[in-house]
Amino acid sequence: MIPAQSLPLDGGRDGAGVRVHPLRSANMLAPPRFLQRPGGPLWLLRGLGAHVPRSKWMTIPIPCFLVEHPEAGPFLIDTGLHASVADDPAANLGRAAKLLYAIRMTADDAAPAQLQARGVDPAQIALVLMTHLHYDHASGASQFPNATFLVERREWDAAQRGGFRQGYHGPHFDPQLDWRAIDVEHEADLFGDGSVVLLHTPGHTPGHLSLLLRLESGERLLLTADAAYAKQTLAGRWLPLFVDDETAYFASLDRLTAQAGEADHVVCGHDPDGLDRADGVFA
Repeated sequence: MIPAQSLPLDGGRDGAGVRVHPLRSANMLAPPRFLQRPGGPLWLLRGLGAHVPRSKWMTIPIPCFLVEHPEAGPFLIDTGLHASVADDPAANLGRAAKLLYAIRMTADDAAPAQLQARGVDPAQIALVLMTHLHYDHASGASQFPNATFLVERREWDAAQRGGFRQGYHGPHFDPQLDWRAIDVEHEADLFGDGSVVLLHTPGHTPGHLSLLLRLESGERLLLTADAAYAKQTLAGRWLPLFVDDETAYFASLDRLTAQAGEADHVVCGHDPDGLDRADGVFA
């Protein structure tokens, strides 16, 4: 059990808009049907790409996001992969993950180095909002020892029950870090000023969160996280290779599709094209 954190947090300001920096912490090879589950018999075996040479697998990004709020200051959405994964994946992800996943990154791809390149001291990050706790989102948590980590209560509970097969890795949830549970029944306003709205979008995991952000310009940015891996997922109502609950997943996907129609920008969880932005910031 971790302490509860009530919302909204301090730091809200009427009319506030944020700046959002997408950070590609690593790239990972994924089988061709990772984004869209194949039908028919042996769908899992075919979906895992056992018959497809690695040269024909797709490259997908592992992102996290730096958000700059004019009053609350900078915070992170997820952590991406730990810098150590660049040299020794097993040390942070476990031996099974090292054998299964083909990850391409350098230590400078990890969030701390990218924050420093943008003039933000990683030690000053006081808040990390977790969309969910899968290894590719929580791997780098220990790099931010001064932060409070907010996670939806059902997600924390699922991560404590789950293991490698469910996408979780227990050592990422270091008890020395300040973990706090939040309850998001449908949606919640993070700072109470409308700049960062959390959407409970279960299905990928039980406590998965997506976000709707108001930018400095007044435009709206939808971050689906892994409730929709790619824009094609929204357009084609694709079911990915792995989900926790198919019924909940499709309900969340339909909700996000409606939200996407009203947003000015949409960035999906592992869209190969989703992090390409010339100036590196949504503002």
